Amino acid sequence: MSHLMDVPIEHEFQGQKVFLKLEWRHPNDRIPVAVRVVQPSEILGLGEVAAELSGPWDDYQAAITDAKAAAERWICSQMTTREAKRG
Repeated sequence: MSHLMDVPIEHEFQGQKVFLKLEWRHPNDRIPVAVRVVQPSEILGLGEVAAELSGPWDDYQAAITDAKAAAERWICSQMTTREAKRG
């Protein structure tokens, strides 16, 4: 499987969307070496890195599972921050 045309994976949690961007050492690797959780910006096509994870992972699914968990923790922290500012 080649990752030359790799696109970010959209992940939604509690109504918030983030993107998981996988990094590969070689185009045909089966397991990414790093994953970035990217928060979309107000400017279409741009985003800010919310979290960075690095392997090694046992397999692709383990990398995705860790990335989704990090994304969800980040989303929860942002919601808590917003609530604190309102309160």
